[in-house]
Amino acid sequence: MRVLCVLCLGAVLAACRLIGAEAIGHPSSDEQDVVAAAGWTRIATTEKYLVVANVLPGEQMFTAPEAQAEHPTQGELIIEGTGQALGANVRHVEAHIYDRRTGMPLTNVTPTIVVLNRTTGERTEVASTLMQDVNIGALDLHYGNNVAVPGSSDLSLTITIGDQEVTLDGHLD
Repeated sequence: MRVLCVLCLGAVLAACRLIGAEAIGHPSSDEQDVVAAAGWTRIATTEKYLVVANVLPGEQMFTAPEAQAEHPTQGELIIEGTGQALGANVRHVEAHIYDRRTGMPLTNVTPTIVVLNRTTGERTEVASTLMQDVNIGALDLHYGNNVAVPGSSDLSLTITIGDQEVTLDGHLD
């Protein structure tokens, strides 16, 4: 079981590297262009949880019937909840939540995700939809949704799970 947990976390960290973000901290200078387009990834822990948060370009989201009919090659499969549409300045804000004791991804929590745009002062609650990447599948279980966030913004992303909370900061070009 623990080997699978390590493999899951390894997959998440590998995905972070693929999009040009380091797991902790800021991207190296040769990764700046990729990160500017892709967004950012941050990792934090609480007493009970490991949280991997991403702010990425908007993702098309599919219900199970839509995915069966359309056979998408990219995007997100909605497991529980409702997906928001793509549009101007839309980013995909997501939180992968793992049990710190077992390392397993959690699907039985109801996180609250809030984006505070420190540049504009706008506060946006993100509908917490449970989903997974249409290609990666269950190894990519996470919560989040599409939300409008303009570029050139300093953000604080606050994720609350029960009585546990993390706040992660980043910049979008």
